[in-house]
Amino acid sequence: MLYPGFDEVPQELTKVIMHRIAICSALIVSLPALAQQHTFVGWLDYGDGGGEWQQHKQQLQAFGEQFGNGVEMYEYLKQHASGGKDLVWEDMRKPAFDWSGIYTRARGGLSFDPDVGPDKLIAKLTPVGAAARQRKIDHLAKTGGEYDPLSDCRPPGYPRWASEPFLHEYIVTPRETWLINEMVNDVRRVYTDGRGHTKSEDAYASWNGDTIGFWDNGMLVAHTMYLMDGQYQRGTQPNYSDQTQVVERWRKVSSNTLEADLWVFDPVNLQAPWYTRQSWIELKNNDTVLRIRYWDCQENQNNKVIALPDGTSQFEDFDFIKDDAAISNDEAVKQRTRESQSKSK
Repeated sequence: MLYPGFDEVPQELTKVIMHRIAICSALIVSLPALAQQHTFVGWLDYGDGGGEWQQHKQQLQAFGEQFGNGVEMYEYLKQHASGGKDLVWEDMRKPAFDWSGIYTRARGGLSFDPDVGPDKLIAKLTPVGAAARQRKIDHLAKTGGEYDPLSDCRPPGYPRWASEPFLHEYIVTPRETWLINEMVNDVRRVYTDGRGHTKSEDAYASWNGDTIGFWDNGMLVAHTMYLMDGQYQRGTQPNYSDQTQVVERWRKVSSNTLEADLWVFDPVNLQAPWYTRQSWIELKNNDTVLRIRYWDCQENQNNKVIALPDGTSQFEDFDFIKDDAAISNDEAVKQRTRESQSKSK
């Protein structure tokens, strides 16, 4: 008997227990493993995104593949940085830490890997990950669309957070850095005050997980775990599991551009960590019109999204269009418009 009153552990409880064991195991990094010789790869410039960047990208991908999981890589980077540097308020005046302004994603559209289109994939998937992606491909071929959790204001989740559009804001302080996405009021907090991750017995999965970090020569290094499972983006891009860990290196590369190296580790869906370079560019805002606003999916009828029987979604009638049916190629929209017009007569 494993628990008083139970002859066997229920399946869902077993899943939770095994997940916690996996997380605890990942957190136990032996000194010999950290002491082994890795080939360190520092920050490599993106440049114009041409052939030189492709060589750099291969180096950064290979760098991540030296590590068995995100914890191991993060601890190695921290050891290489001699524990990192503690910032003070005077540092906030230096260009490297002045991330003020309103930003948006610089390249990539909705593709998690900005170097390839959303229907192409460089990531090395496991059989489980490949099968999940194929199911998405089959569904899209059958229905022509899909239901996005963002439609009812659920968060995109991390690491999908990195590929979301619209406005972003970043606030650097000596003990925390806030990474803010206007969409669905999405804020990530990177704790750089020396704390570790939440203890496994107190942790639970959340959309953005638990993120800790340190500063290394003007570069923010971070590690995220305790994530909800989700999708990198809509379309044929793959899924990620609740065992995903992400290592990041953020840097201000010019007066108006932030870039970040991301290595995604996922033992369920990925055979090897998936490396991408993400970037955000500051928008001109001399008139201060641009600002982060509160996001509410139900603030008016034009934001109302309905789920259709085939697993896709569609908007309700727009109040700023006189005749939705006249401009829509969606039969469901045409039918709802006809019904609405019939009732109004």
